[in-house]
Amino acid sequence: TRVRSSAESDVYKRQPRDDPGHYAGLLSTADVDDIIAFTRPKFVDPAPFSTQPPRKQTFVQGWLAERQAGETARYPGVAELREVYGQGKTVIVMTMQHRWPPAAALCRNLEAAFHCPVHANMYLTPKGAQGFDAHFDPHEVFVLQLEGRKHWRLYGPSRPLPLVDERFNVPKDRLGPPTEVRLGPGDMLYIPRGHVHEAFTSEGPSLHLTVGVNVYRWADLLHEAVTLLAREDERFRESVPPGLLGGEDPPTAVKDRFRELMAALASSARSEDAIRRLGDRFFGEMQPLPGGHFLPVAEADAIDLDTVLVRGRGMVCRVVRDGSWVSIEFPGGLVGGLAKIASALYYVASVRRFPVRALPDELGAEGKLILARRLLHERLLTVAAPPRRDQPAGPPGSERAS
Repeated sequence: TRVRSSAESDVYKRQPRDDPGHYAGLLSTADVDDIIAFTRPKFVDPAPFSTQPPRKQTFVQGWLAERQAGETARYPGVAELREVYGQGKTVIVMTMQHRWPPAAALCRNLEAAFHCPVHANMYLTPKGAQGFDAHFDPHEVFVLQLEGRKHWRLYGPSRPLPLVDERFNVPKDRLGPPTEVRLGPGDMLYIPRGHVHEAFTSEGPSLHLTVGVNVYRWADLLHEAVTLLAREDERFRESVPPGLLGGEDPPTAVKDRFRELMAALASSARSEDAIRRLGDRFFGEMQPLPGGHFLPVAEADAIDLDTVLVRGRGMVCRVVRDGSWVSIEFPGGLVGGLAKIASALYYVASVRRFPVRALPDELGAEGKLILARRLLHERLLTVAAPPRRDQPAGPPGSERAS
């Protein structure tokens, strides 16, 4: 399944597998207690946990502690959330990529594929319940059905390719006839951004993950281009005339300056620079996944040219050149050097598993070992475990990164 972003975006993709164990090890209802107890989701609406008569509400939603700040926030425990769940409310826990290691690994693998941020939210819905009314999301959605069954109604696009801050419920009288989809354990459903949907359970409870792919838009790239150009061209840094926002038709001079600046953007902006800046945002916000970062890398000094190295867990990387300097960037780190190591860094970025001797020959044997040891110490690479005796060794050579 791939994310569609143009005329294809009116196509849903359902992946029925007839394999209830397909997502085994990702998340189960048995794990929910640990997630609540040890990650302490923050619920900004205290009403569902109040002793007052409950108001009509179909879900409760837990955030990370630093999100959705407010004095009324609650940190309910397992017993409190189990009680509201028993009242028929869907329990939603946001940002599972920051709470649960398998969800973090899933999102990081998708970030490596799509080169944009990916998040995952958990939905635990009791039988005969519906969390949200019909709505659309501003990001691409993959629904992974983990346990139970859930019914989905898909109404088609309401807002073609919405912006990131656009989230709307849609009145029922504006909904057309839906496409009905029923998901069972192991199934997956893709819903393009802007497409209206709702989901409910009937005979039993349901647990699913909604994986959101937060694509970068052309508007994001153009924003970076304007920001870069403003650093060089002082016209973009000038203040707009006083009183311009009063609601009257802007003066001719303002319209002329606007057209002048747009023409300067078209003639001077470089796509390469804007792409690099957008990449700076993506890689700059990415943290390494947990995985023994405080342990010593004892094997680094013992490697030789035949040692097989593999990309570290959750490591996404890119190579950036700046004049005579080149560097490889990855979550939590950067390794750089003179341009002579560029081919080796590009090789490392494009290959997931390789023997040290497969690095480009420009480095020489000793240079290959030095670079490999440095990347081992920075955790971008690890030493591959030897194949088990009951498994045949893979073919010689390298494995290209997908």
